[in-house]
Amino acid sequence: MRKSSRRFGSPLVFCAAIVIFSLTSLTDARAADPSNVQTFRVGLKSIVIPQPTAELAETGSDYRVMFELLAPNTNRLVAAFLRPDDLKSRIAGSADLSQYALVEVPRRAEFATVTPELFKQVSAGMAQQFGAAVELSLKDEQDEINRKLKSLNGTASTISLEKPLMLGTFFSKPDACSFGMILQMASNGNQKKLATAVTVMRVQERVLFLYTYAEYLNEDSVNRLRTTAEQWADAVLKANQ
Repeated sequence: MRKSSRRFGSPLVFCAAIVIFSLTSLTDARAADPSNVQTFRVGLKSIVIPQPTAELAETGSDYRVMFELLAPNTNRLVAAFLRPDDLKSRIAGSADLSQYALVEVPRRAEFATVTPELFKQVSAGMAQQFGAAVELSLKDEQDEINRKLKSLNGTASTISLEKPLMLGTFFSKPDACSFGMILQMASNGNQKKLATAVTVMRVQERVLFLYTYAEYLNEDSVNRLRTTAEQWADAVLKANQ
């Protein structure tokens, strides 16, 4: 288990990079157009990755390099999805992003064949990092998430970047599992609570990390984020059948 976890890396180290960006709410989780899909190379495989939502489009290879700093050194950025207007602003020099999503692959495991058994180990390792067991029932997990979210009402529960609040498992499937967290983000003198979904997937025998981001406003912010993450994961799996 420890060897597998080290091999596939930790998805939590990406957090340090997002502090330079200011995000607003992921307000609309409409499903993406299934005809608007692209193929990306991952470990000699051609993997189809649909849009996370109808509002987010992949930057393309010319501009994707601008977002490499958002991926930790242990990962390689595969795709970056932004709103077209945000991409134009970023090209013009603005650091503000209203919403975005990233796809990354662990560098040390990009060419590794991931069996269903190995993916179970990876999923268990990720669950341990996020402070929840994958085997927990959906109701138990929902109750735990609600309890943690309510704890954010008081000033004593302020979340810092260094100490994110783990929300546990968003969903768990044979080839995909997703975990959530909330942390305090400071950018340009402004502070926001950022909710993040980290989805780990087995696609064409490769492991991918999918990240989706939304400003935390209330419990509904997390519910929308979880829905977006699950719909995206299902779309990726279906596109690569």
